Amino acid sequence: MRPGSELVSVSDDRLVRDALAGQQDAYAGLLQRYERPVFNVIARLVHDPGVAEELAQETFLKAFRRLDTFDQRRGFSPWLLRIAHNTAIDALRRRGPQTLDIDAGPGGDARVVASSDPGPDRQTEHRLAVRDLVAALVRLRPEHRLALVLRFQEAQSYKQIAYVMGVSEGTAKSYVHRARGRLADEMRTAGWGGATNRPGSRSTE
Repeated sequence: MRPGSELVSVSDDRLVRDALAGQQDAYAGLLQRYERPVFNVIARLVHDPGVAEELAQETFLKAFRRLDTFDQRRGFSPWLLRIAHNTAIDALRRRGPQTLDIDAGPGGDARVVASSDPGPDRQTEHRLAVRDLVAALVRLRPEHRLALVLRFQEAQSYKQIAYVMGVSEGTAKSYVHRARGRLADEMRTAGWGGATNRPGSRSTE
């Protein structure tokens, strides 16, 4: 079995070939590398960490069963994330409307840049920013939110986003553009940024 440090330098294609050859550590390497991205994609759609964990496991089971159908020209990451996306969509169709937990946020791990100032005032401001950002993310349309996550959290190209979501590249770009615009509007409405405030600073007016 390869040590963990060695797996970091192994390409996805090599891990797939080794997995198809029956090497169990290759499956473990793919799981370790992509369990968080898969969870993030699903959590942004289902808004329930427990359900997201279950669907992430289902995603990997599907992917490993279909590994011989993987097309290397697509790249393993977008191929796997498309399975994750479709698995989440299927689950939503089965479960019907979902109740959103704004405090927990989609996936419970919204990320903002922390202030370098450790003072209590800045820490409070940071917590408020996280709260407002999570609430703004939840209010985005699901397809816009997912496109934003794929682009900026998972570093997917627009072509890859289009493949994952089953839309055209132009539509993928539109989703990201609209999501960024809506998110910026939501944060300005909540009092962050603006002409008289530095970005990330909450208005006192």
